[in-house]
Amino acid sequence: MTADHDNAQKLRSLSRRAVVHAINDNGAGQTVTVETHAGYPRSEVPVHQQFGLSSRAPLNGAVTHVVALGGDEADLLALPPANPSLAHMGNLASGETVLYDAVGQSVYLQDGKFVRVQAATEMMVEIGGQVVLDLTAELATLNVPLQVNGGIKTTEDIVAGTVSVQEHMHSGVQKGSDTTGAPKA
Repeated sequence: MTADHDNAQKLRSLSRRAVVHAINDNGAGQTVTVETHAGYPRSEVPVHQQFGLSSRAPLNGAVTHVVALGGDEADLLALPPANPSLAHMGNLASGETVLYDAVGQSVYLQDGKFVRVQAATEMMVEIGGQVVLDLTAELATLNVPLQVNGGIKTTEDIVAGTVSVQEHMHSGVQKGSDTTGAPKA
């Protein structure tokens, strides 16, 4: 073997693809159990994750790349695991971004014009630990007072308490410029 061949082998061993066998997301940082060569699993390999984004790839089919820090194979660092066999959201235009999960839920930042959210069954907005907005395909529930600075248009009736806007009656109706009594339920 030549020195050039030895150096090339050392460089090749700095980074490897690995099959992910387990993901531990319970501690301060995520760790994985990986296998880079058949029969040589490594456990508790720390995963490098950027600040502000955390994910846990579906395990069946998950892969990653590991880096031997300083050339030391005893000191591995894994890149965030991916699972190319599940739910990849592709066909994005240049500059678009999508955050997605294994069942196809997503938040799209599209074309610098709008944000599109696709939820499987429900979307909740929390502020300070309180659910302020809860959306399903059947109902939108707002749990805080509503202020509208503009008009409201609806094809359905609006009911306040038991008083219908479209169907209510008034008491004390008089002619001319007099006023009526309050609406009746």
